[in-house]
Amino acid sequence: MLGTKYFAISKRILTLKSFKPLTLGGTTIITLRYNSTKPSTTTTNSNANSSRLKPSSFAFPSSPTSQQSSSTTTSTNDSITSSQQQEDINDFRATKLIHGKTNLSFAITERASKKLNEISQQDNQDSGLLIQVESGGCHGFQYNLKLTNIDKELQQQQDGDANDLVVFERDQGGKVIMNESSLMILQDSKLDYTKELIGSQFKIVDSPYTSSACGCGSSFDFDFDKLSQKEG
Repeated sequence: MLGTKYFAISKRILTLKSFKPLTLGGTTIITLRYNSTKPSTTTTNSNANSSRLKPSSFAFPSSPTSQQSSSTTTSTNDSITSSQQQEDINDFRATKLIHGKTNLSFAITERASKKLNEISQQDNQDSGLLIQVESGGCHGFQYNLKLTNIDKELQQQQDGDANDLVVFERDQGGKVIMNESSLMILQDSKLDYTKELIGSQFKIVDSPYTSSACGCGSSFDFDFDKLSQKEG
């Protein structure tokens, strides 16, 4: 029998170009010829299998997008934090104590320094900002800021009280005066100048011992326990 047939061997379908039965000594032998010009089912399945993606190729990428995004965000945040820390260091290094005696620190930001310099040029060369911390306000304490003449403030103090005043100045200009008790509460904080929709103002920022503050920003609660831990 001649002709193209399909014959199953080991559960695989082979395309046969021809088969001829041959009888030798009572035994029938079938001669098979494989037609290589027609693709076999096995070859097709093999190609299909080879082109099929393994689940791990997309389900478990070596560098997941979410991980990359998280890594990028973390790197950005770290960069911002590092930049902020360096700015804080620069502010404290640039601010010097020019009157009084104290081992407490206070800083004047570059923005506040520029604004105080503008005021000095327009008004009085010895003008500065007087900072006073008083009890009151919705959170227990409040600070009052007002422009003043530094020399007059020092001269108006009675004998013995003048030593209680301290004056800080940034190396680029801009002076701040306050008494020792106010500095005790505002130590390690900074004077900044901000421009907002509601207006521009001087304000105390980055105070490590302020536990809470109201929306106006001038009233705050002081964390005495945290300060005690530092001094202890």
